[in-house]
Amino acid sequence: MFREKLRVVEPMNQMMQGLKDDDLRSMAAYLAKLPPPEPAAGPVDPARVERARTLIEQHRCNFCHNRDYSGEQNVPRLAGQREDYLVKALREYKDNTRRGYDASMADVLYLISDEQILDLAYFLSRLR
Repeated sequence: MFREKLRVVEPMNQMMQGLKDDDLRSMAAYLAKLPPPEPAAGPVDPARVERARTLIEQHRCNFCHNRDYSGEQNVPRLAGQREDYLVKALREYKDNTRRGYDASMADVLYLISDEQILDLAYFLSRLR
């Protein structure tokens, strides 16, 4: 998506310019072998975790992103990602400034408030 400028983030668009599909597959294979990120440390707020779990169950987030939120293929890993990154990405999917391979993320996030996005990011960033 960066190579074709379907997603515009100038440094990424520039880095992907001229890469062939085989180059992208090699990069993806390399990245897939990296260890998962370390989850956020510190005490956990059980109320925020429960609110996030309820949302996840309602919207079936663990269907596409897997039960352990590890992702697969075109569906990204959520577990252990940085909380600020998750908030940014979810907000961008919600307001359609971030594109995915289909509209499912925008559809799911349509009814989710910013406070709920914060709870989701809080919970997901603390998963292993």
